Amino acid sequence: MRGFPNCFADPPDYILKITEEIWEGRDLRSLDRYYASDLPMRFASGLVRGNKAVIGGTLATLAEFPDRQLLGEDVIWSDDGEGGFLSSHRILTTGTHLGHGAFGPTTGRRFEIRAIADCAAREGAIYDEWLVRDVSGIARQLGW
Repeated sequence: MRGFPNCFADPPDYILKITEEIWEGRDLRSLDRYYASDLPMRFASGLVRGNKAVIGGTLATLAEFPDRQLLGEDVIWSDDGEGGFLSSHRILTTGTHLGHGAFGPTTGRRFEIRAIADCAAREGAIYDEWLVRDVSGIARQLGW
């Protein structure tokens, strides 16, 4: 893992630890350490570019689901042949709908879904990410 801090044993360790630090630990500023500043983050709903946009979207989600958890479950990966790696990891996401937002008025209902994040990383940073989450599962569990 050329260019990555020595505190990470391998790509799965890197992905799981930064997932915990950024999303569970709510350390959104650590995106500046682990993500390229102009990274494209691709969702089924569209593309956001750069850490500021990712942080803005995350803050909106946390306002709607303040107890949201993203628990990394499993990582598969391969060497990219250039000192970096490609990874795909499964995430268990839970939360309670306690704020008005993209899913409408507060329902107080809990949800549990899974998501898949595919990342490309090199020189100590994720430089491209595709994220697919079960948005219809959230909507159904919230009663929509």
